[in-house]
Amino acid sequence: MKTHLAQMRQRKLQLKNIISPQNGGINALNFVNTLQNRGSENPKDYLTNYEDFVYWCYRAGVIEYDYYNQLSLEGYCYSQEATGVFEEVIKTRFMLYEIFLSVIKADRADEIFMRQFNLAINTASKYLRYESTVNGMQLAWFNIDEEIASPLWIIIKSAGDLLLEADPEKIKQCKTCGSMFFDTTKNGIRRWCNRSACGHLLRAKRYYDSKKGIKVGVDDDG
Repeated sequence: MKTHLAQMRQRKLQLKNIISPQNGGINALNFVNTLQNRGSENPKDYLTNYEDFVYWCYRAGVIEYDYYNQLSLEGYCYSQEATGVFEEVIKTRFMLYEIFLSVIKADRADEIFMRQFNLAINTASKYLRYESTVNGMQLAWFNIDEEIASPLWIIIKSAGDLLLEADPEKIKQCKTCGSMFFDTTKNGIRRWCNRSACGHLLRAKRYYDSKKGIKVGVDDDG
């Protein structure tokens, strides 16, 4: 136990400055964005194991700190199971990326990915139930205290809610880095996951190209 606690402290020090940006606006999109620069020669993956995943979930607000500590310990004690869950994490991330990409392109998602998504939703739904509260009926998670895959189920539900309830035209992809985000601007003019970072890079490239005499197209600065 002491060894694991020491490892957790060391891991947090290593991770705290390399958590992926939270520019997607919604957990499901932020999760997809933990792999950046897809298809390039130098993609950056912020998730390399189960511990990375649950720590990211804590920092992203998917789970609370105490639950993160509990799951981290469970993952340490049941490392083989945690490895299996992490493989599912990576598979799910790719599947969600492809589904959201189909939404952005206004196209039908591949049946393989939809089948995977429906299976994932079905698994997550087994741990959801309706509860009557003073604020009306609500969906709540139950019996997930020792389920080390539970953060993934929460993300999957977030994805399902987004796909069903959101305006699909608000799900967009950054023109510079390819990250996905939910556009909440009034006129739907957002073009980048982060205007000060990716937006600045694109504007700088335009300026450089114009100096070289390369014709530059006009685009919004959203």
